[in-house]
Amino acid sequence: MGMREPVPTEHERSAADLYREAVLVQHEAAKSAHQGLFCFDDSRYVMSGGNIIQSILALAGEGIDKVHIAVDWEHLLMVALWTSARPPVFDVISLLKKTGVGEAELLPFKAADINDLFPWLYYGRKFDVLRKVCSVAKAKTEAKITGKYVPVICHLLSDDTERIVASSL
Repeated sequence: MGMREPVPTEHERSAADLYREAVLVQHEAAKSAHQGLFCFDDSRYVMSGGNIIQSILALAGEGIDKVHIAVDWEHLLMVALWTSARPPVFDVISLLKKTGVGEAELLPFKAADINDLFPWLYYGRKFDVLRKVCSVAKAKTEAKITGKYVPVICHLLSDDTERIVASSL
């Protein structure tokens, strides 16, 4: 005879119902990658719309207590630089300099596409830089959500592996 799960008390149920943690994901692969690590219920996942900034603000406006954001490189940069448009490479290079990447290392990317920077960082095993960009996105989001403090965790997904490769945790 197997052991049965204890039935939560009314107090435990109401406390769980009061705390709302949600995950804003870019697509189904992001949901799958996040769910594989965190085992959240399907109901906690929200697909972002076409505008990542508006999606974050809308979710925060629903009274969420904690937000996870799971996105690809380009969308992480949009959050870190708090823009709804694809950021120019100049702004991305400036952000990377602030995370400690040297100017000489970034010189070849001066006229590159912003998505060319991710493989260089990822396959170059510059995970500390990827984590710092996640932390910048986290801090920027927490500063932009008004009304109450909402803790944010940002996760970066690799489109190649469909896995979380860096996080602000």
